[in-house]
Amino acid sequence: MSVIEVKNLVKRYGDFEVLHGLSFHVEEGSITAILGPNGAGKSTLIKILSGLINRTSGDVSVLGEDPWTSNKLYRKLSVILDKPYLPLYLTVYDVINEVSKEFNYPLSDAKELLDQFNLYNFIKNKVKDLSTGTRQKLQIIFALMKNPDIIIADEPTANLDVTSRYEVYNTFMRLREKLGLTVLISSHIASEILAFSTHVLAINNGVLRFIGKVNNLLRNDFLEEFYIVVDNVSKSVDVWVLDIWAELLLLTIC
Repeated sequence: MSVIEVKNLVKRYGDFEVLHGLSFHVEEGSITAILGPNGAGKSTLIKILSGLINRTSGDVSVLGEDPWTSNKLYRKLSVILDKPYLPLYLTVYDVINEVSKEFNYPLSDAKELLDQFNLYNFIKNKVKDLSTGTRQKLQIIFALMKNPDIIIADEPTANLDVTSRYEVYNTFMRLREKLGLTVLISSHIASEILAFSTHVLAINNGVLRFIGKVNNLLRNDFLEEFYIVVDNVSKSVDVWVLDIWAELLLLTIC
């Protein structure tokens, strides 16, 4: 079942066309990586799918709704941006409490998320006093507290260390397996995102170059067009995960 459908999507800023007639669909329960070099149109696509900006032409459907005009996606869709937008002068506890009330999310479960992402010690801190990476983790926690059907994320692991990045991806995988969560996610660290994704959507210069399963992308000749280092991307998932665990072990020892 498709939960996101895009047909002939075009986005222009004045005379400059950023997206050139993209058409694709995203399956329920998939983790789809959006890949492409800087300036490819990834962030623009994510903002359109999230309802943050409107398209110039074409059809976009998220859970059967137009993200630009519908108000029904508020509780079904979580958006994670590369730069967190949070209430700076509230404490972490105050914000968690408000989100808990808004989405009927148990505070005990919220505490587990704070523990999981090593944020519980910041519970009394104001958001403005948190580091960029800590704010990013807090934004991810808020997204999870909505219990959404879909998460759309633009560089959600930016400014996070390797341990936190692994925790974010692993959390998405667990929720996909347990609840059927659908995730659409971009990252500049291709070897990481491919290790945790089921599907890939590849864009270059605003043109859709590939949509399909990860294994099919790794066998595709045009991969060299991208900023990705082919040797890194061609690692098997198992080898990459071993690399991550090796880094985690070194961090623990040190």
